[in-house]
Amino acid sequence: MNGLVDRLRGIYSETTIEHILRPRNTEIIRNPDGFAVAGSGCGESMKIWLKYRDGIIEESAFWTDGCAATIACGSMGTDLVQGKSAIEALAITARDIADALIDLPEGNFHCAELAAGALRLALKDLLSVQQQPWKKLYRK
Repeated sequence: MNGLVDRLRGIYSETTIEHILRPRNTEIIRNPDGFAVAGSGCGESMKIWLKYRDGIIEESAFWTDGCAATIACGSMGTDLVQGKSAIEALAITARDIADALIDLPEGNFHCAELAAGALRLALKDLLSVQQQPWKKLYRK
């Protein structure tokens, strides 16, 4: 494990390494208020689940089949939306995710774009369900 961490330190910040090795928000949310699946040009995908209570995102979760940087971006992105209104969360960008990870290499910026895009789709779904609550009846 130390060899892996040493190699990661040569590429990523300590914050990014923490999110790679101990990703947050990885449990699937049952009966979510918002859900989306997004894909990237390099073949990775990300799923996002959101739980909305009293006008704020109470809980968020992700799953990805992507690389270490994609895992870190999904973890950070789901951290950033918690406690925010849907409108505040829609303002979160790929740059915000990359900056929060501290020095995410530009070669991995597409990972932050995937996370931000998946979040945006899940938030749009959440807002759609708010307008048409019957849609939630078809969630698992």
